[in-house]
Amino acid sequence: MKNWIAVSSLLLGLALLPAAGQAGEPRQAAWPSLDRQLSQARAVPGSALEALIRENQDFSLLRAGEANDKIPVPAWLRVWWRKGHPNMVYSAADPSGGYPHVLKEIHQWMLSHQDFVRGLPDVAMSPMAETDGIVGISLAATVGANTRISGLQTSPRSESDIRINFWNPSKIIGGSNSIVASGAQSQFYSADGGVTWGQTSLPFTGTDSFHSDPTVDWTSDGTAWATTIGIKGNALRLRAYKSTNGGATWTFDNTFSGSQRNADKQIMWVDHSATSPYKDNIYVCWHNGTPQYVNRRTGPAGAWGASPLQVSGAESSGTAIGCDIKTNSAGDVFVFWPTTGNRRIVVAKSTNGGVSYGAGVVAATTYDGYDIGVPSFNSRRILIYVSGGTYKTATRNEVYASWTDLSGDAGCTAAANEPGSNVASTCKTRIWFSRSTNGGTTWSAPAKINNQASLNDQFNQWLAVDETTGTIGIMYYDTVADAGRKKTDVWFQTSTDGGVTWSAATKVTTAMTDETTATANLGNQYGDYNSLSGYAGVFFPSWTDRRNNAKEEIWTAPITVP
Repeated sequence: MKNWIAVSSLLLGLALLPAAGQAGEPRQAAWPSLDRQLSQARAVPGSALEALIRENQDFSLLRAGEANDKIPVPAWLRVWWRKGHPNMVYSAADPSGGYPHVLKEIHQWMLSHQDFVRGLPDVAMSPMAETDGIVGISLAATVGANTRISGLQTSPRSESDIRINFWNPSKIIGGSNSIVASGAQSQFYSADGGVTWGQTSLPFTGTDSFHSDPTVDWTSDGTAWATTIGIKGNALRLRAYKSTNGGATWTFDNTFSGSQRNADKQIMWVDHSATSPYKDNIYVCWHNGTPQYVNRRTGPAGAWGASPLQVSGAESSGTAIGCDIKTNSAGDVFVFWPTTGNRRIVVAKSTNGGVSYGAGVVAATTYDGYDIGVPSFNSRRILIYVSGGTYKTATRNEVYASWTDLSGDAGCTAAANEPGSNVASTCKTRIWFSRSTNGGTTWSAPAKINNQASLNDQFNQWLAVDETTGTIGIMYYDTVADAGRKKTDVWFQTSTDGGVTWSAATKVTTAMTDETTATANLGNQYGDYNSLSGYAGVFFPSWTDRRNNAKEEIWTAPITVP
């Protein structure tokens, strides 16, 4: 077996030197034994997983500090990744360690597909209704029935996107990960305004083993679009798909990340504005290694850019992971991203339909960087990502950014203050918001939109702007209704004055979710993000939900804003 001498030396406890360029770290690392690694992975003897673990024991490729960091990726998987991507930056100063966030999904897929063979396709289901009661009415909004759009599941679904067709609001599409099952991205579709939903999945290209990180949207001709990470071995490529029958079936469109092999955490947006000179342009943002990239497709009849365009620069240090991309009625494009190194929220703007972008503007600085552990979400951890929005009229030129961060109270201002699994910690997380009234040039001081006094945590927010009214909607998980700080509900708030003031929070869910029990998918928990779409006074969120200790499923509910 390759590297067996090196592995044996490790098991005898010989000291490991830090990787080149990482001076100042401990010279000795407590790496796990091979037997422990195989046991933790529950590797089946003779499986491809067992062989991969055995073949990736050269921990001299890693920094010594990686033996005890907070990144939930095993050492053997890091070695395997580094072998395939030796030229990436793996810095101790970057909380991500330089590893793509989707490596967690790769790990989960390997554990559940130990022969490294694609899973069987998901069974397609015609539209049907699966509802769970109406929450009720508040001054802020009326919440309709909770609806399970993914159908009853025996394997977990997590991370989701949802989008109303602004040109025909009776049609809605969604998507989610399905890594433990088939591995193909699950797709959900409704033709009756979200009353009934069908389920299907994206087909694989010839090389991909599984998908991750779903995004969806519509162009004005009625074409539905989806993007995903196509994963084969340690290559990450971004794939686009389209559907001409409302989301029932899908065909492969293009690999828009070009030659990149480390493309991660992409988000898509279509320019929906009838007044925009770039209407129907499709925009996607992501990071490849540390920088932030974008690409565009010039409408359903157009083409993707020949190569991705880097938009981050000297204003960003660490990894630019957790982006969003939005457009206004004039066709201006705004790309939002956080940085893990200097802990910034950065926004770049294009006024020519994505051909070029101005320099990034720093909108805010965060207390923590990359991710945060809280009692309800301490395994996968909260990803600090940005959800943005924009609204422009003859008298308004506003841009909005929201993110999750520590509360900023005394004793809650740095990564060292994270509550982790400590339910009694006085440190907690909140949803933060900042706004620009001059098209993204300058930004307001960040503010918490719902700062309760209790020891509760908020996370996985998503923001959407109703382009017909300018109303901002935002949804998020909150443990405020659980004295034990581990169970969540989904809550929703609105602003009708561009984020100056916010409505009281309205509870969306009719049952709570607990992702800390033994029956939960602890490797993925809630996933990295939820979604929200709003049009003509109606918002549809989508979220990961495992009420009644079921498997993780994707749910929605119509929210009518007066």
